[in-house]
Amino acid sequence: MSKIDVTYQELCSLILSEGKEYENKNRGVKRLQIPSYTLRHSFADGFPALSNKKLYWEGVVGELIWFLRGDNDVKWLNENGIKIWNKDAYNWYVKHHSHNGPDNTGLVENPDGSFRMLTFPEFSKIGQGSVGQNYSVQWRNFNGKTDQIDDLITNMRKDIMSSRLKVNAWNPSEIFETALPPCHSEFQVIGVPLEDGTFGFELHWNQRSVDVFLGLPFNIASYGLLAKILEYITGYKALAIEGTLKCVHFYDNQYEAAKELLSRDPNRFPAPELEIKENEFSMFVKLTGNKKGIDILFNAWEIKDFQLKNYQSYDNIKVEMLAPKKL
Repeated sequence: MSKIDVTYQELCSLILSEGKEYENKNRGVKRLQIPSYTLRHSFADGFPALSNKKLYWEGVVGELIWFLRGDNDVKWLNENGIKIWNKDAYNWYVKHHSHNGPDNTGLVENPDGSFRMLTFPEFSKIGQGSVGQNYSVQWRNFNGKTDQIDDLITNMRKDIMSSRLKVNAWNPSEIFETALPPCHSEFQVIGVPLEDGTFGFELHWNQRSVDVFLGLPFNIASYGLLAKILEYITGYKALAIEGTLKCVHFYDNQYEAAKELLSRDPNRFPAPELEIKENEFSMFVKLTGNKKGIDILFNAWEIKDFQLKNYQSYDNIKVEMLAPKKL
């Protein structure tokens, strides 16, 4: 059985039974919400990939690599067939091209000589565009001077029991300088002494807003993958992940889909295991911890280097992803 599926269904059932409905102004739809929830998963129970609807694993891996590379342009994602950030990139484009600039950059010329913005299909066909100061920027270049991921890895190696092993994506000075203010706003590595005298760690993340149906399965797998990547680089064993979730909700176009999911058996499939492929840079990074080596490793990694072994699932339940109406 996959314990993460049981945990996830318990949360879905709680929202449907106890959630309060209100009009969400940011997306122009109704939302059913509970204030908070704490979700925990031990790696002793396998990798936390939900099986009661098919997980978009390639998207999980690709997005996390994109973050770790410090990249805020959707070009690399699109080159790898991942389009989940395209609507946000288009919103960012519209915000910055809502009038004809001096060089009309990013605009299309009409037959009469005037200029217009690209439509979303036109923009998506190009397959590139910034999303502003997103997770990638905050993690790797906070306020233009702090590489939080490099600091995290360095400090984990120095003292895994430090209480300062934190990475923050919520930058108040740049909240409106990104297409989507970070929903999972920070994470922390917490060292754990083990009985054999060695140390492991847990990874805890905080999330200010949680789209439970579409976003949360992705978030759970992503932080599970991040924990395993940190294990891979530092040698400390990843023991568990825990999410402190706030504003935990379904959108009104997800209610029926959530009910369908709850009709599925959470114990049907076993939990999968993660396999990370070694490459020519891996040993160098593990031995030296060199920042340059870490950058090379992140840029060398491909989606196919991260495989879920024995992953099985029910079919996906299709629901439209809702982007903010405006930035």
